[in-house]
Amino acid sequence: MIEPIAPTADSESLAVADLQSAPAIIPVPAVPAIPVIAETLGIAATPYVQGALDVATAAPKMNRAIAGSWAVKGLFILALITALKLARELLLPVVTALILSLVFLPVVRGMRKLFIPAPVAGAIIVIGVFAVLSAGVYNLAGPAGDWLAQAPQNLKEIGGKLRKVAGSVKDVATATAQVQSLTQEMATGGSTAPSKVQEVSVQGPSMAGTVLGAAQDFSVNAARTFVLLYFLLASGNLFLRKIVAATPRFMDKKREVDIANQVETAVSSYLFTVTLINIALGASVALALYMMGVPNPILWGVMVALFNFVPYLGEMASIVILSIVGLLTFDDLWHSMMVPIVFYLLSAIEGYLVTPMVLGKRLSLNPVVIVLSVLFWGWMWGIPGALLAVPILIAIKTTCDRVDSFKVVGEFIGE
Repeated sequence: MIEPIAPTADSESLAVADLQSAPAIIPVPAVPAIPVIAETLGIAATPYVQGALDVATAAPKMNRAIAGSWAVKGLFILALITALKLARELLLPVVTALILSLVFLPVVRGMRKLFIPAPVAGAIIVIGVFAVLSAGVYNLAGPAGDWLAQAPQNLKEIGGKLRKVAGSVKDVATATAQVQSLTQEMATGGSTAPSKVQEVSVQGPSMAGTVLGAAQDFSVNAARTFVLLYFLLASGNLFLRKIVAATPRFMDKKREVDIANQVETAVSSYLFTVTLINIALGASVALALYMMGVPNPILWGVMVALFNFVPYLGEMASIVILSIVGLLTFDDLWHSMMVPIVFYLLSAIEGYLVTPMVLGKRLSLNPVVIVLSVLFWGWMWGIPGALLAVPILIAIKTTCDRVDSFKVVGEFIGE
């Protein structure tokens, strides 16, 4: 019978050294085996052995906790997206009014310095914006309605011009029909008796009905937005003061005020600058189309100015629509293609020269994130959501840059 070796200080230190130098790929024994191995080798319950036992016990619990936290975060994101989608009618006027209030709050503060009360200043701003919007809709509703009413006939005319450019498509279609007829005769054994097929046509909503429904939705949302905008401007910084008052720590109060001021400055400066640039671009396009003899140049200039609030995708939509306008206006293909070409040249000057020179690096955003934001908010809230995508992204980036735990998100959004 072999007697067990009495534990000594040297044997204990050698065993501990062996355990410490063991490669990481060796699996850690099960929890009940660690005391048995220590007792067999004659190793006392040293802190290292106890630490190994604690790690082996805590690792599975930690993995389960991490997996559970990611699952909770994923479910929360899905629930948030669903809530934003379902609450469109409620949230869209609220978010629009908040964004507009960031633009006009500096104007209200300036009017207060002239001894004009905030409620009166808010009323003046809301009435002025409503008057400008109503005048634009009134003057452009007629040409836009006529163009939409003639859209089916215009599309047929464009199809005829494209067929002339593409060549004799009719001959190809006739040959295809003859081949199909021959194949059918071979499949039916030469029988050409026509079979009676009942045709069923489903009529969708007319274009006039679609436009009328969109106009009604726009009117309702605009009324809600203007009412909420007035109260936000009349109250001034009331909500910010309430948030600061409810915050216990002074450093948190200071950070909240700094974030609110930076978000207001970033969003208001962006929208104010981009609005002036888009007005100049729309006026330039309208003047160029007028000189080319395109009808309703003011309508297309306003369209370009509005679409340019949606980066990248708005420019593509303008090119498509102006190409259709060119094909409807001119018989010559080269002359008709000059309409989108002129717009693209003016848009390139604005996008690659004017906007970078004016905005600089202050509001540089990741182009991929911008496109994803436009697609996401456009899917959530339609065209108004696409128009609000960039201001929302700027507010998120400005906030994340000033919160330590979210700085990585701000870095990802930035260029």
